[in-house]
Amino acid sequence: MKSQWQCIQQNIGTWHGSFTQFSPDGEQIKDTPSVLTLEETEADKTMQLTLERWPSDGAPDVVNRSFSAPGPAPYVYFFETGAFSQGSAQWRAFSQFGAEMSLKVGDRRSRFVIMYCSTPEGGTELAYVTLIRETQSGGTQFIEANTVPKQMIGKWTGASTVLFATMEPATAGISQWTLEDTALESTHSFNDQSNTLSLTCAASSAPTVHQLVALKGDLDYQLMPLPNGTYCLTPRKIKKDTAFQIEVGWLRSNGERSRLVRYYDKRGVWIESALIEDHR
Repeated sequence: MKSQWQCIQQNIGTWHGSFTQFSPDGEQIKDTPSVLTLEETEADKTMQLTLERWPSDGAPDVVNRSFSAPGPAPYVYFFETGAFSQGSAQWRAFSQFGAEMSLKVGDRRSRFVIMYCSTPEGGTELAYVTLIRETQSGGTQFIEANTVPKQMIGKWTGASTVLFATMEPATAGISQWTLEDTALESTHSFNDQSNTLSLTCAASSAPTVHQLVALKGDLDYQLMPLPNGTYCLTPRKIKKDTAFQIEVGWLRSNGERSRLVRYYDKRGVWIESALIEDHR
């Protein structure tokens, strides 16, 4: 098994892309070109990250960050593919809440920033989603069509890797994910050897901006189709004493799909993240 530092090394290079922000209803708000460079300044010891963005309504924005082994922060976990997940370790009432989740395939990455804002009632509601599509210099371009819900109808099977908030060793298992066109109940179960998710929801083939879906529990989840085969499946609102999960996905032109899920218990505590590679 690779160390966290070796997993981070999968992201070394110069990444050209853009930050595309969407409203809670899935409408594009703005698109900002970007270049991100990650270089190892001292072998197996230190790295330097430089992010440059060029907003259309302002001066260029440059962010520099350096970090040392074993990694940039205790709540940023990397998988062996180079995918990673970071975000709030616990949801709290009247507080901002969010996560960044990144899927990597070859010389391309799809990163997602999902942010919630507080409500007067003490909950939080989805504020915006930012999709960051990046490819390394001279790398493969994004050719996938924009996602529509009907692409995901059916049964998906694959392999999962789970990283725990407790820093226990990662576990490998199987994943089953089903999307039907009738609103029913979904179930999720997990043990050391398997990760099984069954999702059933209303999924119209009509070209709607977003779909509201119902998962088991008291929360409404929104399936938001995004450009180039990407999507996110998130609670529209989060409330106290209710477990929830945040999922992002990337359907590629060869029929394969990558999913990354962050799980929170009913206390609002992040407990684990799962990377799933599956196919229909």
